[in-house]
Amino acid sequence: PSPPPASPRPPPAMTGRGRGRGRGQMTFNVEAVGIGKGDALPPPTLQPSPLFPPLEHRAAPLPGGEEGEYMLALKQELRGAMKNLPYFVKPGAPRRDIERYSDKYQLSSPVDSAIDWNPDWRRLPRELKIRVRRLRKGRTTILIPKCKQRVVLDKEETIKKLESLEKKEEEVTSEEEEEKEEEEEGKEEEEEEYDEEEHEEETDYIMS
Repeated sequence: PSPPPASPRPPPAMTGRGRGRGRGQMTFNVEAVGIGKGDALPPPTLQPSPLFPPLEHRAAPLPGGEEGEYMLALKQELRGAMKNLPYFVKPGAPRRDIERYSDKYQLSSPVDSAIDWNPDWRRLPRELKIRVRRLRKGRTTILIPKCKQRVVLDKEETIKKLESLEKKEEEVTSEEEEEKEEEEEGKEEEEEEYDEEEHEEETDYIMS
């Protein structure tokens, strides 16, 4: 009898691919924390950590008595006087998240209060003093007559130029008229000579 057919073998299982290989490594250096290799990790703490570390050196106590109270009052008075000075820059007012249309037409407060500050400039250097350039009134009054004089001079110059051009045109026209008269006189003389020659020829023909 023939042996029974062999059953097909199952495909090899994909075992060990991506699992169980190597050991998990820590993402930080444990020795930097103070734990050596093979040491057991400390147990977890179940209470909140302290807010501030313990102070090794405590601050000196505030001086008491009348002298201390006097210095404290003097310090507060000095701070208040410094805030009231004109060069003290005040903090800007907080703006709203949503701006209104009417806010555009409200008067905006100055950036600081130093705009209205008028110090004693004798105690400060001259370079810090703001100088506003203003137009002098004398310059405007001086410029007006100069313009008039220039206009008068221009008119006189134009009149002189026109007169000189007229004289030149008259001279040119007189020269042209003289040339024309000379040409006409020359033509008349030529005509007279031509008539005399014709008359002589006629008389010669008759005499012959």
